[in-house]
Parts: sequence; C-alpha cells; structure tokens
Amino acid sequence: MMALRATKKTIIIASAVTVLLVGGGAAAAMVISGQQAQPRTEASRSPEATPEPVATEPPAVVPVTNVARASIDAWTLADRGVVGTVLPEVGDAAQGAVSLRVDAPADDADIIAASAPVALAPDTEYTLSVSVRVLAEEKTETGVRLTAAGQTFTLPELDADWETIEFPFTSAADQAAASTFDVVLSGAVRGFGIDDVSITAAGGDNLVPNGSFEAVQTPAGIVNDSLIMTDESALLAVSLAEGPAQWSATSTAGGEPITGEFGSAGPLSALPLTGVSQGHYAVTVNDSSGRQIQTDVAVIDADGFSVSQDGRFGVGSHVEKDPFIGTGSLAAAIGFAEVRNDISWERNEKVAGQYVWDQNYVREFERMHANDVKLLGLVVYGNRLYGARKAPGNEEAIQAYGAYAKAVADRFDLVGLEVLNEFNHRENDTACGPAPACYVPIAQSVRDHVSTAYPDLPIVTGSTALYDSEWFSGFWQAGGMAVTDAASYHPYESWINRDADLIAGTVQQSYADMQEVAGETRPVWVTEMGFPTHYDGVSLLEQGQMMVRNQALAFANGVEKYFWYDLVNDTPDPAAGEANFGLYENAPRADVVALAPKPGAFAQALMITQLRDKAFVSDESDDTTTVEVFGSGDDETRIAWAKQGEVQRTFASDVPLTVTDMSGQTQSVVPEDGEVTLTLGASPVFISSESESESE
Repeated sequence: MMALRATKKTIIIASAVTVLLVGGGAAAAMVISGQQAQPRTEASRSPEATPEPVATEPPAVVPVTNVARASIDAWTLADRGVVGTVLPEVGDAAQGAVSLRVDAPADDADIIAASAPVALAPDTEYTLSVSVRVLAEEKTETGVRLTAAGQTFTLPELDADWETIEFPFTSAADQAAASTFDVVLSGAVRGFGIDDVSITAAGGDNLVPNGSFEAVQTPAGIVNDSLIMTDESALLAVSLAEGPAQWSATSTAGGEPITGEFGSAGPLSALPLTGVSQGHYAVTVNDSSGRQIQTDVAVIDADGFSVSQDGRFGVGSHVEKDPFIGTGSLAAAIGFAEVRNDISWERNEKVAGQYVWDQNYVREFERMHANDVKLLGLVVYGNRLYGARKAPGNEEAIQAYGAYAKAVADRFDLVGLEVLNEFNHRENDTACGPAPACYVPIAQSVRDHVSTAYPDLPIVTGSTALYDSEWFSGFWQAGGMAVTDAASYHPYESWINRDADLIAGTVQQSYADMQEVAGETRPVWVTEMGFPTHYDGVSLLEQGQMMVRNQALAFANGVEKYFWYDLVNDTPDPAAGEANFGLYENAPRADVVALAPKPGAFAQALMITQLRDKAFVSDESDDTTTVEVFGSGDDETRIAWAKQGEVQRTFASDVPLTVTDMSGQTQSVVPEDGEVTLTLGASPVFISSESESESE
C-alpha cells in the first residue's frame, strides 16, 4: 500500500502511486511502482553544494479530551472485559462534537473493538474515508486496522492531529449485501481516535450509519467514565439541558473556587475545566434547567491522557460486591498495576473436582486484564466439601486446595497466588489450628500443584494479620522458606498507632527474622495496609498523607510490592470503620455515572506519577526529618517530611528545585550559594530538580 498526504492532512491509500507533499507543498517526492530514482554519481556533484536543511514537523499538540460512559447508535462496541475502553470521546472531534476513542493496553490481537453494519453491492467501486489520530506528540503505530467487506485497510503512523484517509476499493463479485465495517485491534492500543467514517460509491450516500458518532444514548448529568483525569483529559463529559451552564471547582485543600461558563448543546458535550490545575476538587455544575450536580474530581499532571501504571503499587478489591464493579478501570485510573482479590474456594467448587467460576470473578478479572491490571489471587478459605470451612484441615482437603489453586492459575491472568488470608489470626475450625506448622503443608500443596506448570508464578505465603514475628519465626523453622517466593503480611500496626512511619521498623524486623532463623530471605509484599476515614479514623486529607509516608518507607526498607486496602468504600456509612478504607466513594452521586475519588485516590495517583518507576536509591533522613530518594541524576525525586512539627532542611543543588505538596501545588525554589532550604512538616512533599528548559 502507498500513501498520498496533502496539505489538508488527507491521505489517499492506493495501490500503485505514492505522492508525498511535505511542508505545506514546498517540496514533493514521487515514487512509481517498478521504478527507482537514479542517484547522481560523485562526479556530477557540485563541490560548492551544501546540504539542504531537512524540514521536520513540530510535535503535534495533544488536545484535552475525555470519554463518556454512553452507547453509540448503530454501533456495536466491544465488551469492557475484552477491550479496556471503547467509548464516545468529546473535546476535539474531527467533525461535530463526538468521536470514538479506543484504549486497549492489554496486548491482545484480532479483537473487533467497534463495528457498524453496511450494505454493499457486488463488483462496485467504493471509497472508505475515515478521520483518525493517536493521542501522541510523535508519529506512532496505531495498533489498529480497519476492515470492510472482507478487505483490510492498513493505517499509517499517526499523531494527535486528525488525518483524513481515503481507501478506494472494489467490492467482490459475490459480495453479500449485509456486511460490516470493523475497527480491529492488532495489539496494544493507546489513545486511538476515529471519526467521520464513510463508505460511498460515486455520487452515492454514506453507507455507514452514524459515521460521525453524534447520535449517542447517555444518562443526564456528568457522564465521565472516570473522574480521575490528567492535564490532557481535564474536562467533564456532560449531558445537560441545552443553553448556558455555570461551573465551579474548589480545591479540597482550600482556597477560592475556580469558576467558568460554557454552552451545552446536543446529547453529549465537553465542559473544559479551564484554569483547574493539579489537585483534588469539589465540582459543582448548574445547567439552564436549574439542575445542580456535585461531585469530586482529581486532576494529575502526567505524561499523557492517563496515569501510567507502576508494578510496585497494587490495591485490594472485592469484585463479588456491587460497589467494586469495574475494578479494572477504577484501579488503572489511579495507576495501580495489580489488584488483590479473594477467589473463594466454595464459590467455585461446589461439586468435588468440578470448577464452575463465579461470574463476578470472570467478568471483573477479564476487565482487569483488558486494562492491563494483573491479579494477585488470594485463594481462600476452606471448603465444606472436604470438611472445614475456614481452612483445609486434613490431607484430602489440603490436596484439593492445591488443585483448586492450580485451577485458578489456569483460568486467570495472575501476578501471584497468595495462600489463605490471616491464617494466624482467624478463628480456625481445623484440628491442627493456626500454628505455622499447620500452614506449611497447605503452602506445600499449592507449590506442588502449581509450580511445575507455572514455574515463574510467585507463591506468596504468610498473609498474616499484623507482622506476627513469633508466627513467622515458627514458619521459617518449620520449613516455610522452601514453599515461599514472597512473604506477605498486613502491618496495620501503623494504623492502630496512628503512626505511618512505624512500617520502617516492621519491615526491617521481618527481614531480620528471616535471616536469623532461615539464613536467607525472600522478597516482602505488603498485601494489605490502609488508613480508614471513618469518624474514629484519619481525615480525608490525612489518609493520603499517611499513605505516601507509609509506602515511601516500605519501599525504602525493601518491600517489593505494596497493596493498599482498599479500592472502594464498602458501604456509604461514614461511621463504619471497616468500610472506609477505600479510595473511591461507595456509590455514584446523583446525576453522576462514575465513582467520586477521595483525596486519597489523588494522593496515590500523584505518588505513582511522581515516582514513575524510579527505584529506591538512598535514605537521607536525619534526627528530625525523613528523606527517601528515588531515581538518580536528572531523574531523581525525594519524598520528604518532618517527624514532628515544622523543621527546616537544607538540600544541596545548583539548579532550581520543584517542590510538589500533597494538594498537588508546585513551586520552583531557586538555590542560593548552591543550597535550597525548605520547611518540612507532617505532610510529605516531592522534590525534584528542574531541567534547564524548565528553569529558563
């Protein structure tokens, strides 16, 4: 296939001739099939000739866009357990107000993301025309191909500028009248947009129904698929009464509200949050009918239209409960790469040896995979088919438990298998009890059944309530090291004592116990840890502050993975302690389709974005301040706070430092005599060096 690109960014894909116009028509190159340009000989070159400067296009400007949870008339969109996002997009359509966005971070191929019916005549010349783009500054592969009437149309590399591409084709002599136009995934897809789709014969009408995606079905109100946004997606997708509307956004950290107006038109439109910088906000929208809608949103300064996921960060979920529907999307929006969830033995094996998977697990775990979110499968508990309900308590049950763990690994996309939950703490209904010597055979059964088929799948053991030093010492003495790829525990000592910094000593003790008793160590995964926001807990803002301190110290002391508990509030009751560990509210607010993020969700997304896969490098703490360094050189980020009160801390630097606080606000601090002095308090800050281009 060859392409013609014109100054109006129209590309005609033909089969024989390619004409490329560059720089608004200033230069042209033609390649004709079967012919080659003849190079000049050395003798023919002029010695005075100087190379012509090569024209390069500036990076494309990525527009502010976002997607709405709505259906599109006449189009079939892939289920969200198959493709992460196939939804109408607003903010910068090629035509009208709406286009179609496809985000599919999982590297799955040959999946139809969107399809529309078309009726074609046999042996007839048609032109397929589409406007397409990828939300990227530089040209990139789309990961998408288009098909119609049995023919495949290959897209060129694209950037964030809309390009109209035309594909002339002739239908087959035996073409059936009923056919489809399909958007097909060839692999991972990020930020692909398509609009203004048409298939026409000469002088004929467009055969693709609703080819500009303007006809949509959506509930009224704020219909964003997610209320966690980046600076490239900071707008509200709204379905409001037509006419003028007013909005305001007030930072949770305080300050004057930011206000604005816009005109609502059509079934779906974009409300830009102009002037809203990074932070967590309470937003109010008033439309021309008198309706008022309120929700919270979070905005993150990130490299792209979404928060990049980081494999160190995971979160607990309960997909068997209705508030956790859409866990894969909810987790990915914050930047979590992994989710820990129960996979109840009794739910899935109700007849001995037969596994019938609970549809809540199937639906939600597939949606996690579609969002490139891995599952830490927590294999719980016992099964009354084999005796005890709370844990396997005899040899038959232990072997059946191991076989069930293998079936879980066969069925789902896992990052690890965790053996039982808080075995040391739960009331036990087996004859053996909760002793570590009773746990070793259970873990051994999982290893025996799973590791041959999945040698690289970590078996995660321990999963204790708190860090139980005595229990773990007994476990290592009983041979636990041989059945362990990663050791896990739930260091709620930090929550019980309202001291986020306690985790440092907890992790150090866990490694010391391993080394002392077993003479070797395994990686530590914190598979539960959180701070609840109920009446006797921490404040909404303190939850995020304690999270950042706790996670920073966990990683600084050798924790490999950290799973926050948990993703969503379990109930709407603000006084229920166990129910308010979540990062999202329990249910959508009136006239809002997405769950509102709590300030803790913003704090987690901020930390993930600030670290951007930077490994822990060093500890620079002193008697009054804690400073943990991640990354190195120009890519270095410090997380710093004072242990008590406000303390001044001086950092050596020859360039300005960017300081980001927990509200998301940033300031540039210019060094004096090679030093920057900052005032640190209980709320941590992120400190990074500005590049020369940033400081100019």
